[in-house]
Amino acid sequence: MPASAVLVPVVPPAVPLPEHVTMVRSGRGCPACLDSQCFNPAECLHFLTAYPWSDCDMCDGCGWADEGSASLFCEICAGSGLVEHSCNSITPDEISDHAKARHATHVTRLRARVGSVAVTA
Repeated sequence: MPASAVLVPVVPPAVPLPEHVTMVRSGRGCPACLDSQCFNPAECLHFLTAYPWSDCDMCDGCGWADEGSASLFCEICAGSGLVEHSCNSITPDEISDHAKARHATHVTRLRARVGSVAVTA
């Protein structure tokens, strides 16, 4: 009998599979869309440059979730450590240097992605 015609019996797993599966983020999220991969980097870039961003109040800007959380990353900021503010709710002096550096990193990454999309389109 050819190898392609060999039938393999389906054996149920010894341990039952869980009915509820929890999604775990594989990477930190974008501060604007909260997704680990921005599907619309131009829109995210617009929101990151149009409004002030500072440290997340829930995780104090570290991006990590509490020990009792089911997620690795903060549920408010998706691991970015940044949250959006309205134009008059915070002054530049109130934004930490660490938050400014993380914000600049996200903006630089998104500008590179938007530029590469514009070149290939």
